[in-house]
Amino acid sequence: MDPTLARAAAFINHLLSNPALNTLNPLKKEEQILQFLRTNAQSLVPTLASPQFFPGKSWNQILQLLYTALTRETDKVLKPQLEELIRKQISFSFVSEIQPHRIPEDQCRQQMWELTQRLLQKPEARKSLLGPVTAIMNDFAGRYLEKSFEDRQYVHFELTKVQRLRLEIEDIKHMIHATLLLRPSIQLFSEGRGTPGEGVESVLVQPQFAATALDSMKAQLQNVPPELLRGGLYSNVSFEEDKQIDATARLAAIFSSRGKNYKPIARLDRGASTPDRSWFSITRRNYKYYGFDIKMLDECYKIASESGW
Repeated sequence: MDPTLARAAAFINHLLSNPALNTLNPLKKEEQILQFLRTNAQSLVPTLASPQFFPGKSWNQILQLLYTALTRETDKVLKPQLEELIRKQISFSFVSEIQPHRIPEDQCRQQMWELTQRLLQKPEARKSLLGPVTAIMNDFAGRYLEKSFEDRQYVHFELTKVQRLRLEIEDIKHMIHATLLLRPSIQLFSEGRGTPGEGVESVLVQPQFAATALDSMKAQLQNVPPELLRGGLYSNVSFEEDKQIDATARLAAIFSSRGKNYKPIARLDRGASTPDRSWFSITRRNYKYYGFDIKMLDECYKIASESGW
């Protein structure tokens, strides 16, 4: 390894060894480290520009070195986790049910894996993976779908009667998980800012932008069902702008945002509102800003309240 990059890796590993980061997933750790570097830039420059570290380099050059080292360290843990999710944990058996022309499940899985590798190469898309990966690993979709299908209310109706999914609840969960992984692909069509960690992953796009991106993705990923691609891309469109957005996409948007803001809590203080209930309560008040389906938020809030989540 280049000596300069080796020094960057040593500094990054020192930061990653902070016990406060132990409970966080790899992308959340990466986000926290980048936030620390940006917040403390002024105090870090004298040390990092010294002969011991990166003499003669500007802060932007130093930050780029640290970002390169950080993403490499993150990927050592993240890539095996993503491969486990795509190749083993997410079932793609639903593909044959939603696609008129048979697509081999293993080829769909392979293209999904290749896409995630592309996403990791672009800072904005990489940053956008945090919410989806957290949502999948904590099975938000599975937990809420189970309760929703028991009550057979709005979410159940939208999935089975409006989107007309003829799938078992487990397959719908896996379809939402795949939709979550596709959601950051909208960033492949945006202009990058070129600054490590500065990409904004939650900006909504216009329906026309999503439609153009969908045409391109269909040509690139011919072994991924168009309905699945549409869900991933249109999960970045406000429901206020397009009332035809699939229910799976609307749920993916909500669970991705919840994942982005998720913090593991070992013990809840007495009298405190439970994490999901609190988050849904706040998010309901700002649903238009985030482009969410208010009826879905209402139902999830009810489920979280009744379940003590």
